[in-house]
Order: sequence, then C-alpha cells, then structure tokens
Amino acid sequence: MDITLNEDQTLIAETALSFARSALKAERIRALESSDNGFDAATWRQMVEMGWAGAVFPAEYGGSDFSLFELALIVEALGRGAVPSPIFSTVVETGLLLLDAGSPAQRGHWLPRIADGRSIMTTAIVEPGGGLLPEEILTRVVRTGSSFSVTGTKLFVRDAGVAEAIVCLGRAGDKPADLTLVIIPADAVGVRRRRLRAAGGEALWEVTFDEVTVTTEAVVGRPGQAWPHVERLLLRGAALKSAELVGIGQAALDLSVEYAKTRVQFGRPIGSFQGVQHHCTEMYRDLTVSRLLAWQAAVRLGAGQRADREVAMAKAKTGEAIPALTRTAHQIHGAIAYYRDYPLELYYHRAIAAAAAYGDAGHHRRELARLLREDIARFQGDHRHELPVHYV
Repeated sequence: MDITLNEDQTLIAETALSFARSALKAERIRALESSDNGFDAATWRQMVEMGWAGAVFPAEYGGSDFSLFELALIVEALGRGAVPSPIFSTVVETGLLLLDAGSPAQRGHWLPRIADGRSIMTTAIVEPGGGLLPEEILTRVVRTGSSFSVTGTKLFVRDAGVAEAIVCLGRAGDKPADLTLVIIPADAVGVRRRRLRAAGGEALWEVTFDEVTVTTEAVVGRPGQAWPHVERLLLRGAALKSAELVGIGQAALDLSVEYAKTRVQFGRPIGSFQGVQHHCTEMYRDLTVSRLLAWQAAVRLGAGQRADREVAMAKAKTGEAIPALTRTAHQIHGAIAYYRDYPLELYYHRAIAAAAAYGDAGHHRRELARLLREDIARFQGDHRHELPVHYV
C-alpha cells in the first residue's frame, strides 16, 4: 500500500509532534505514574482544545471528521513524547464504540461530552483470565424485568479512577458470543475500583461489579450481540497501539543516534564504530517496517475495509520489534540508559506495556495462523505475489 501524507496530514503530524515534545518533562511524567489520574489534566485540556478528543467524531457531535489514520498520527506523536492521556480509554475505546454501536440517544449524550472534554469514559473488557476470546468472558449481565444486573471482575481498565462511566462487556447467555455491553456509572452502587501497578506507568484498574443494576437504556447495541463491536474495538486498539509503539521506537532511536554522536570513547565518538552503526541501521530498518505496517492497518480500518490481517501483522511486528529496539538502544548507551533520570528507561517500559495491550505479538501471530488455515485467499491479501514452483 502506497501511503503518502497529504498537506493536511503533514500539518497534523508536525503539530502533534511539536506539542508532544514540549507538553511534559520526564520528571512530571514519572510523577504522574503514581497519581490516580495517571495523566495531567491541564495537558489533556490542551489536547481537547486542539480538537483531538473529538477528532474522529462527525461534526454533528462536535468532532472534526478526521480519519483513523490521522488519529494514528496524533497517537504516534504522543508515544514519541511519552505523553500520558485518556485518549485510548475515552476516544479509541469508548467514543468509537458508541459511534459504532450506540443508540442515537447514547451518541447524542456522550460524544459531545467527550469531544469538549466534559467526560472521561472507559471500557471494561478483559477478565482475570487475561484472554481476548468471547468464551473467556465470565462477567454476567442478567436481565431482570426492565433492568439488567451486572456481576463480575474486570482487569486493566484504563483510567477507571477518573471515568464518569464504564462500558462493561458481560455474558448474557451460554453461547460463546452471547455477550452484552452496558454503560455503568462509575459511582453506581456495587462498583469497586482498585489501582493496579503497571509496567508502563499507565493508570490501570481492577473494577468489580457486585450486582450492579442498570436500565435497558444502558445497553449498547442489541443484547447478546455485542461481540462484533468488541472485535472492532480490539482491532482499533491494536492498530493505534502499533502507532504508539512506532512513536516510542522513534524516540529511542533518536536518543541513541544523538548519544552515539556525542559519547566519546577511545578518542572518537562511538557512532564512528561500525558495530554501533550496525545497531542504529537495524533499529532504523525495524522502525521503518513497523511504521509502514501500522499506517497500513490504520488506513484500511479508517476506510471501512476488512483489516484483521493488516492489524495482526502490525501488532505482531511492532510488539516484537519495538521492545527489541529499546533493548538495543540500551546497549548503545551502556549504564546511563538504566538511570531513572535518563529518558530511555521511560520508553523501555512504555514499549513493554504497549506491546501487551490489545493482544501481544503471540496473540496476533495466532490470528494470522488462523487466517492462513481458514481463509487462504484473505491471508494472501488483495495483491498476491506468487513465485513459480518448479518440480524436479
């Protein structure tokens, strides 16, 4: 796929990068890791004022009608600056889910509030088992007359400590995909939240629902038919986490190249040594491939095309290549890379966390294997390059 940024997209990417580089100092970012918010409210307000909270929403909801690819450019820049924000919980997960499956009343109420920064929302999908398959969802959503009762525990819920509402996925029947999504006020009776320690410093929470009662108006989409919407949520999340990983990798490479230019050993900069040059070249190669795959996934998803193959390729590659790239950056830097007051350590942990989000590399390689088994034509893609086979 040939992806060339147009003038508007170039401006979006440059503006986002300029903001990300100056938004927060590394010391402030680390301090936020232990806060309940996990992000700086003033910085998020600036992002809202630039239109990023509603970037991919239609204008009728206060949005800018950006494509998913343009949002990916913003997320890549935020990854490059290690800027924490609720953009994944509120926009990528909840906002686009409601745009996809919400009722007119739900969209009319929540999307303008997200776009102008009044509301932070999140989704609760993953359970203690950690899997991303429909049969692994055990939380129960039981209909009781004109309402629903929700009981279960969710893990790794982003920004649950400050969210106004949580969209929870639960089981409505015995079939694997018989699942329902409901909007639950975060302060509802029976909701308990506990902050989790996370490798990447994100504000991840355990949320327990103990017979929480919601009305039928809280159901997102049709009862028992939520899984297709959740699949799209996971695809969007994986595609945009791939973009974030690209930003993290670019930051680690930039730090390494600059260090190699200025660190003198044996009377000359270490960047003049062939071994260091090889390291930087391999980092650049893997970063470039990762960026192309991440962009391809975002473009296809944003265009409404089937993109499960492209997303799996992007997340499998970035989930392996970018953490490995940060480890190579540590080798170039030596001991200084392990200091808490040097920024490379920050990117190293962010890479680990982002690689695990929305399915790690192993999960997405299994998805590619499933496609290969079940739909060889889909696995081969639109443009097949077949080599001649010669039999002896």
